[in-house]
Amino acid sequence: MAKEARQSRLDKRLRRIALALVMLVVLVVCMVVGWYRTSLAPVSERTSLMKVVVNRGESVGAVGRDLAARGLVRSAAAFSLYGRLHGALAIQAGTYALSPDMGVPQMFAKLSGGDVVSAAVDVTIPEGYDIADIAATLQRDGVCSAQSFLRAVQSNDFTQPFLQRLDGRKQVRYRLEGYLFPDTYQFLRGENPKDIVNEMLNDFASRVLTPANLKLMQASGLSLNQVVTEASLIENEAEVAQERPLIASVIDNRLKLHMRLQIDATVDYAIGHHLAVVTDADILDAKNAYNTYLVAGLPPGPICSPGLASIEAVLHPAHTQYLYYVAKEDGSGEHYFAQTYAQQLHNEMLAEQNVKRAHS
Repeated sequence: MAKEARQSRLDKRLRRIALALVMLVVLVVCMVVGWYRTSLAPVSERTSLMKVVVNRGESVGAVGRDLAARGLVRSAAAFSLYGRLHGALAIQAGTYALSPDMGVPQMFAKLSGGDVVSAAVDVTIPEGYDIADIAATLQRDGVCSAQSFLRAVQSNDFTQPFLQRLDGRKQVRYRLEGYLFPDTYQFLRGENPKDIVNEMLNDFASRVLTPANLKLMQASGLSLNQVVTEASLIENEAEVAQERPLIASVIDNRLKLHMRLQIDATVDYAIGHHLAVVTDADILDAKNAYNTYLVAGLPPGPICSPGLASIEAVLHPAHTQYLYYVAKEDGSGEHYFAQTYAQQLHNEMLAEQNVKRAHS
């Protein structure tokens, strides 16, 4: 009897253990199914489009990790699992428009079906555009509103390593002014402005911060902000390519002598809008750190996005004794350069004669 009682107790214990294990398995399965279903749901209700580029041969897992990192899906693992369960392992290479309000099934339908973007917009940002100009261009081309772009520019969501070099600057209007590289881009209509800014910052890093340029910056003793700020002045002043190093030399010479730069384009920027002609009243009215008529040294930051030619002019300036220049006003886009103020006055007279000659 005792043996049978012990066996009965053992059987009951085993049944309880088995039941507990079954319940545990059921619980785990329910949790996994719940996690899986939740992970397939849209991340948010935001409809802002993001451009997603899938490279040829890129795996489902790699695409899932990219989407998760950009906040487009809740889980890279769930994204990959969905692909396996539905046999949609073949994702087509191409450029896609995805948004956080899409669930994983909708995204996979696009990616596996090759529903690539066919109406991307080519947007050209010329050298010399400032952030306000860029915002207006994006709005004009139907990519995003100017205000949403300006809000994105002012956010602190960007993590490019070179941005750490810009910390601590005071009185700059836009932290990213000068660092949104002028180029031709392909954007989506309705694309997320932060993605647009990221693409332009990454373009700056790859095009400007080359090993050769970084070595030249270090040798010159100039900071990244000083190089790009001076280049932005040259971009506004130079119309003829060969004069960029000459204008760089004038800026360098005046800085060494602690002379005010007195560059009209900085008055434009200080006032906040473009001027056809800078007058004495404008100079006196623009009372901020960007006005190089009133404040010595370089402005606190760039006043536009300079191109590579202007940046290279800063890194390879001409070696001259010039301290002045004035536009020739003869239709050539060239300047007269001078070492002394007396020579400058003579050159200004020549420029006035050219104007009269053109209107006679």
